[in-house]
Amino acid sequence: MNSLLSSLGRWAGRSVAYWLPIGLLCVAAFARIAIPDVLDRLSLIVFDVYERASPRVADPDAPVRIVDIDDRSLKEVGQWPWSRSLIAKLVDKLREAGAAVVVFDVLFTEPDRISPSLLLPILTEGGASADEVERVLATVPDPDKKLAGAIAKLPVVLGFALTEHGGNGTPARKAGFAFTGGAGENPLSFVQNYPEAIGDLPILQKAAAGDGFVNPHLDWDNVLRRVPLVMRLKNKAVPSLAAEALRLALGTTTYIGRASGASGERSFGENTGLNSFLIGQLTVPTDGAGMVWLHYASSDARRYISAADILSGNFDRARIADNIVLIGVSAKGLNDLHATPLARDMPGTEVHAQLIEQVLQQNFLSRPDWLVGAETLFTVIVGLLMILLMPRIGALAGAAIGGVAVAGAAGVSWLAFQKAQLLVDPAFPILVIAVVYVTSTLLGYRQTERRQRQIRQAFSRYMSPYMVAELARHPEKLVLGGETKLLTIMFCDIRGFTTLSEGLKAEELGRLINNFLTPMTEIITNHKGTIDKYIGDCIMAFWNAPLDDPDHAKNAVLAAQEMRRRLGELNERWAAEGLRTLHIGIGINTGECCVGNFGSDQRFDYSLLGDPVNLSSRLEGLTKQYGVDLIIGEDTAAMVGNPDFVELDLVAVKGKSRAVRIFTLPPHPTQADQFMARHQALLTAYRHRDWEGALRLLNDGPLAAETELAPVYELFRQRIEHLKIEPPPGDWDGVFVAHEK
Repeated sequence: MNSLLSSLGRWAGRSVAYWLPIGLLCVAAFARIAIPDVLDRLSLIVFDVYERASPRVADPDAPVRIVDIDDRSLKEVGQWPWSRSLIAKLVDKLREAGAAVVVFDVLFTEPDRISPSLLLPILTEGGASADEVERVLATVPDPDKKLAGAIAKLPVVLGFALTEHGGNGTPARKAGFAFTGGAGENPLSFVQNYPEAIGDLPILQKAAAGDGFVNPHLDWDNVLRRVPLVMRLKNKAVPSLAAEALRLALGTTTYIGRASGASGERSFGENTGLNSFLIGQLTVPTDGAGMVWLHYASSDARRYISAADILSGNFDRARIADNIVLIGVSAKGLNDLHATPLARDMPGTEVHAQLIEQVLQQNFLSRPDWLVGAETLFTVIVGLLMILLMPRIGALAGAAIGGVAVAGAAGVSWLAFQKAQLLVDPAFPILVIAVVYVTSTLLGYRQTERRQRQIRQAFSRYMSPYMVAELARHPEKLVLGGETKLLTIMFCDIRGFTTLSEGLKAEELGRLINNFLTPMTEIITNHKGTIDKYIGDCIMAFWNAPLDDPDHAKNAVLAAQEMRRRLGELNERWAAEGLRTLHIGIGINTGECCVGNFGSDQRFDYSLLGDPVNLSSRLEGLTKQYGVDLIIGEDTAAMVGNPDFVELDLVAVKGKSRAVRIFTLPPHPTQADQFMARHQALLTAYRHRDWEGALRLLNDGPLAAETELAPVYELFRQRIEHLKIEPPPGDWDGVFVAHEK
């Protein structure tokens, strides 16, 4: 019972170190998608810093001007609102100067104060005859009609305000809308809808060439960073004031909206609203709600012309000719000032002007809908990486990984803003990575002492340094059981060890074995192998466990090559010292085995079980019959993919019904290509019962001159002579059945 409780306690302690940070990471990822507006607040501040550090470079020659009803104009002309006759004069002056489009960022929702319709009830209150007053007023010019007449003489855009209540009618749309994409769904479903609008007088609306809403979009901190290009009035699309100005300037009649999923537009198979608008030949990227990120430029006085100067005629007509001219107010008492990333009190008219400028420049900030997913994915991947690695590599290395991730997030975000005008959020990844690091570090410190005790107890159970390192990272592996993995197994045995041991004292034999096993073990471990056990003079080793090694077959063969070379050096040294020399046989095979801790609760070893282990041992035994020091199984040869491997035979080892091809490393003849061709021809002739052809190949050319494989060829001669006397059965396919281990 105590053992069970102890095991549960250890499992719970280890689980908290992973699952608590993972839980926090999942909550953060879910919140990023479910409540993005809340988490976007910090990122918006970061984007403001970027804009202040690198604002858009304004073009002083951009065809956009602002006729400003400023404090000076109010002082010289009179208080606001001005007479519509005066406004008509302002429009006429701009027309005469050659303005391409005139845009009013001012609403004319009520008749002029001196409009005849307003004067009639005032005059009749004194007892005057209504008919007589009407006859007199009929001779008085109507200021609103005068302004309508001025507006009708050139392209003019008027404004209206969308509202939840208190509207005075529905402005007539001057342009059409067409939409592409959206997979059959309404692309305007993400666009804000209003039930009512406050518009200009009908007589003015009728005279105007365009009509657009003037509603701003303020973020949580009342900073104006985005402006809607389109919204809905009674579920029908209506354009913004800036959009209408561009439409008239570009001479088009229809807005073409592209929805997510349209041809050429990026999406993930979901309807996420709008993606962009085409106005004439200009594309304006938007978010799903139809809003445009403003890429502000620093305020420039050259954009502005005082309305007083226009009315007095004291201005340069070249600054008006062929330009989009916006008429708005900057006088502080008229309350049309907004906070932006670059200024605390930017006139609303300049916001419209800046949007028009950046559309003409095609210089946009954009935050595509896929960026939130990409940022979340990056955060989750880095967070999981830190959660998984920190218990293994420690807090310092984890801090390095976190620091690289944080620096990468900040660097990529800044470079994306600078080079591609992309708004990549660095705040969310940095915040989450910091929380994950702190949480994992605190939990790691909590587990350190317990883990050290477990590792100290484990030293008595394992000998392999790789195994010790693995347990230091995963003490939970100190349990009975295993897993199935693709492994490469090696058996290495000293030839004639029994005879050798008979002529040596026990002390000499032990020294000889140690002198052999030490360098061979070093070679195996240097090639990422794990020593399973020493069986007298035999070494059993395997690759791809406990540490993953995708090149396990190749590393095993390289280790065998190095062992052969090193043994040659040792034999030369031992011979020079008058000591006995050694010869070895190596068998290598690859296959799926069960690898893990096997034994009892009191004592167990990290080892492996499976048929590929037995086959590897059999291949090592076959080296005696073929007179070579290395035999490689066909699965290993296939994984290594070395075309120069020499196929020795097709063999059914003892205890196996299925035949396997066996290979060895190639010798180094002077004519390698001819040798390989002749050798393959020998195997073909042998397997097709062409005994005479096989013998001719054995007695002629490169094969007869080959010394390293001479025992193999002598074995084939003996077989052929025997088969000539006792022919094989009719279904014989060239398989040699080995009856010895």
